[in-house]
Amino acid sequence: MSFDVYLQCFAGEPPGIPRAAVRALFPIVEESSEADSWSVHYDRANSCKIRVHPAKSNPELITSLSVNRPCGDVRFWESVLAILRMGPVILYWPGGGPLVGSESVAVELPREIAESLGQPLCVGSAQEIMDAIRAS
Repeated sequence: MSFDVYLQCFAGEPPGIPRAAVRALFPIVEESSEADSWSVHYDRANSCKIRVHPAKSNPELITSLSVNRPCGDVRFWESVLAILRMGPVILYWPGGGPLVGSESVAVELPREIAESLGQPLCVGSAQEIMDAIRAS
């Protein structure tokens, strides 16, 4: 896919999701990665870059991620779904989203975000995420 997708944690005290838990979801190529920029590789046709944005108060928490040219491998999108289920996290992209991993997160979405990005759609599978992106 030739665009970026974004995952953002919008609540919590402090806001964020655990860096170690997110990192464990992806096949990261250590040799070509940095602390906040991960090279992800599934196979020759499926790789991408993930930029991690840590919380200012705690670098072990991630407040948002941006994925440059997300790959089409369903395992990648299963990991994205796992992140959506970690807490108050939304997924969006230019012209689309937000997607959430549970109805309770949809209810918590601040009005300003819904006004800017639209009403959230709750997804229950990696395929639903891929379908939503393709439909936008």
